[in-house]
Amino acid sequence: MKKFLLIIFSVALSCANAQERHYSYKTLSFANNLYESVTSDIQGNLYLTSGTHLDFFTPDEKRHLNYSDQTWGNITRVDVGIPSKILVFYRESGTIILLNNELAPISSPLNLFDKSLMTVSLAAMGNPNKIVLYDEANQDLLITDLSLNVLTRTHITFPGEFHPSDMQVIPEHRIALLDTLRGICFFDFFGTFEKEIPVPNIKIMQLEKDGAIYYQNNQIFHYRMPSAKNPLREPAIIFSKPNLKDFDINAGKLYYIDNQGYIFCLSEK
Repeated sequence: MKKFLLIIFSVALSCANAQERHYSYKTLSFANNLYESVTSDIQGNLYLTSGTHLDFFTPDEKRHLNYSDQTWGNITRVDVGIPSKILVFYRESGTIILLNNELAPISSPLNLFDKSLMTVSLAAMGNPNKIVLYDEANQDLLITDLSLNVLTRTHITFPGEFHPSDMQVIPEHRIALLDTLRGICFFDFFGTFEKEIPVPNIKIMQLEKDGAIYYQNNQIFHYRMPSAKNPLREPAIIFSKPNLKDFDINAGKLYYIDNQGYIFCLSEK
């Protein structure tokens, strides 16, 4: 899961020269693998996935942990919104593993297929005792307990098909789904639609309390929800880079994975 309280760069990066004046740039020395996703927790610890592997690094790069279980296939998603209860989702096998902050399993594997949940495409932690799922075939938003017993099921009634590629949970019990055609759609914890950021072709999102950071057309934008005082807010460009696989912003640092799988860091000087 992406973070909610972000320290956003004070100067938008609109060109290479601006980047060189205000930021240091490096390839992360501890990253020996090629990665597919990056996220970080509220303490700034990094979590990187590659196939069946999950790597953990502290911000000072002095501590490294690794988790891998080839039984379930490749990792689809990692949610670290609750660092003591990390959710690892394997879509192909319909499996969820919960890990502690030492990357050790804290329960038996949870199998969605055993609960007749055959077409779940997205999974995230709702709170320490609940899991949020999206059933793609039925367009249902599900809230379950930690044994995958369904507590609530809400059918999403948007016109046409709805195929979100990412789901995240933010404070105040709000769920966000990213759909390529609609943008970012927000729901409450009962599954009721609340609002949306109607920007198409978003590929990656990172949520914050009053908006989102997203990747669109080779640029990372910071979008804040309109308010009564600022009804015409426009998204600001943070960084321009073609073909990013993933990115994460935390405490003044921008981590990104390029199209080859290498991870880089931009940080404020």
